[in-house]
Amino acid sequence: MRTKKTVEERLWSGLFPAGIVYCDRTQERHGDFRKLAFLSYRTLELELEKDCPRDMAEAIKLDAAKIQARRGELFQVSACGQTVRLGG
Repeated sequence: MRTKKTVEERLWSGLFPAGIVYCDRTQERHGDFRKLAFLSYRTLELELEKDCPRDMAEAIKLDAAKIQARRGELFQVSACGQTVRLGG
């Protein structure tokens, strides 16, 4: 019998040049994980997809709040040490 995956098992986040993308790793759209939300480094505004499941949205909001609380700090976005200033 197959058990349902937890939110933590399903949720994937990736650092991209303009922000953090949150995805559901158990679903695909156009050959990639299904995108659920985007957090811009510049504005620190979280954009949830309209069809983002409620349980996933709550986990994403909690994670995004940790980043949003760091407004003004330098945030490393690459393995080579590139940084951006959160919030502008």
